[in-house]
Amino acid sequence: MNESSEPGAETGRRAAGGAERASPACTTGGPARPPRWGRWGALLPVVACAACSLEGLSEAWDAAGGTGASSGGGGGEVLELEAEKCELYGNFEEMTHPEASGMSYVVVPEEVNCSEDRVDCWFEISEAGTYQIKATVAEGPDQGKDSSFLVRMDNKPVLGYYYEFTGAEFHDDIVSDADATDTALLTFALDPGKHLVSFECREDGAMLDRVGLLWIGP
Repeated sequence: MNESSEPGAETGRRAAGGAERASPACTTGGPARPPRWGRWGALLPVVACAACSLEGLSEAWDAAGGTGASSGGGGGEVLELEAEKCELYGNFEEMTHPEASGMSYVVVPEEVNCSEDRVDCWFEISEAGTYQIKATVAEGPDQGKDSSFLVRMDNKPVLGYYYEFTGAEFHDDIVSDADATDTALLTFALDPGKHLVSFECREDGAMLDRVGLLWIGP
């Protein structure tokens, strides 16, 4: 486990085969990577849930492993993307794990050190409202230490929210700010349009499987 020393700075896009990766690749049907889930790449059914477990809310959700589209929003909808389908910067790599959604997750490998490494996921919402960031995460090999990211919504705050989690197995979580005095879950008032959710490496080894936006109210 090694922590990032200078969070928040921009970094260049990772090249693929010597060419710069197109931006952004998180929208459904984007050219960078083909949809993994076929017909489930479309928007998932509406669920009525606020900051609760998302399993068992619909057969479609469970069958698809929680994978959603990157556009929609409002009325209780959950928008979700596989982390490996988002834009990867710096030392973030796609790895395989039998318990990860789609058998894949992303991570800055242990002992590589954090250096402005980032995962950018784009979502387009159709309805204004209050949203939370949902993440499927797991601790790395150095448990209790490989367990945090710096999270931003639309590039704010500059230094990122200090998001810390526990659990060696992949699990769903709602992003919170460990530096907040009330330890409240983060909520965001978002207007219709495109919004960027970013996870920056804070501790190498921390594993990120999925990223989503959860509508909780107007």
